[in-house]
Amino acid sequence: MTRHVTVLVWELAGRPETPAAHLHTDGAAVCVMCGRHITRSAPAAKAIGNNFTDQYLYRRPDSDRICAACTWCCSGKPPATLRMWSIVAAPGIDLPASQPKAWLRNTPGLCLTNRADPTPIAGLLLDPPAGEWAATVAISGQKHVVPYSRVNRGRDRWTVRMESTDITADADTWRTVLGHTAALRHAGHGAEAVRDGAPDLRAIKAPTDLDTWRRHRDQLGRHLRSPLLDLALWCCTKTTTPTYATLAKELT
Repeated sequence: MTRHVTVLVWELAGRPETPAAHLHTDGAAVCVMCGRHITRSAPAAKAIGNNFTDQYLYRRPDSDRICAACTWCCSGKPPATLRMWSIVAAPGIDLPASQPKAWLRNTPGLCLTNRADPTPIAGLLLDPPAGEWAATVAISGQKHVVPYSRVNRGRDRWTVRMESTDITADADTWRTVLGHTAALRHAGHGAEAVRDGAPDLRAIKAPTDLDTWRRHRDQLGRHLRSPLLDLALWCCTKTTTPTYATLAKELT
């Protein structure tokens, strides 16, 4: 049975306690956030606060209890809180090191990163592991992303959560979108131009430039203005764009 994402991340982190640990008591209950039947829980309002956002996403809004895993995943103050970080969780997989400023580091199977280094996420989506894994992308650092994402299993279609949006694709589709997006960015087209499928005229200086635009834009096709394209644009930084642009060459 696939674990809930909060349980996966919490266990990879070593089952750490939270400041609300003293609120947890024994007794049969259902976690309001993940929906699991549990034997130890805390009152959700006290453990994570009455002002917690996105309550409409709770799995069991009829409950007023929360488990230790969900409590921990929603706790902490910046930068020591998961909502500040984009996350890769993959038990048994040798992941890149977390960002130097991440408070949770040197944790096997768990990588905390951000847009300064999107390669752990982009790379995982290009070559997903065979077992359980999850990936989340935090944009604002103001919203909890992990509790509402999914755990994937295997290399087929996957779903990752980017801020408040679920994005579903597969490795081949991701390779196509990331490669051609990077090729257009590398050719000088701005992010909005790529997203909307309208060329950045500043990048068109010769007929070959227009041919380059058309070739890669046409390959993006139905993915224009899509969340998957937004994810590709997030992964295309000044450092990573030249590398990911080579994926488009491999596809042609």
